[in-house]
Amino acid sequence: MKKYNISQLAKELGIARQTLYYWIEKEWVKPKRDYRQYPVFTEEDVKKIKEWRDKLEEV
Repeated sequence: MKKYNISQLAKELGIARQTLYYWIEKEWVKPKRDYRQYPVFTEEDVKKIKEWRDKLEEV
């Protein structure tokens, strides 16, 4: 299963890395952590984030 770091996910979503850090800080997005305690995201996480973001854009 592919895992994404902050930079990879930001690129995948077309947003700035700082936006992701903000979402994590607000606990809108909850990443898993690797052995260095860096945030990592699974493909399932990416799918959920895209669905969440798309719902926000509809409003």
